[in-house]
Amino acid sequence: MKFLFVLLAVGVLAGCMTTPTRHWQHKTIPSEQWGSDQRRCQRAAERYLGLDTDYHADRGLSAYDERMRQFEVGKKMTQLVGDCMRKRGYVPLD
Repeated sequence: MKFLFVLLAVGVLAGCMTTPTRHWQHKTIPSEQWGSDQRRCQRAAERYLGLDTDYHADRGLSAYDERMRQFEVGKKMTQLVGDCMRKRGYVPLD
C-alpha cells in the first residue's frame, strides 16, 4: 500500500513538473523582439543554474528525490526568467 502511494505521488509530481511558458509584453519594444529577449533571459538563467551546485543532478538520488530536484529547478528557472524580463521592462500577459 505504501509503495502505491509513493508511486502515485511521483506520478502526480511528474505531471506538475512542466513549467508553464509565460508570455510577456512591452509597451515600447516591437513585439518581434519579445521572444528573443525571453530566450536571452532563459539562457542567462540556465547559465546561473549551471554554476549553482544545488541544482545539479546527483546520481545517488532516488527517483522521487530526483523529481523533486527537477521541480525545484523548474521553479527557480521560472523565477529567474521572470525577474530578468521584469528588469527589461516587460510585464506578463497572464
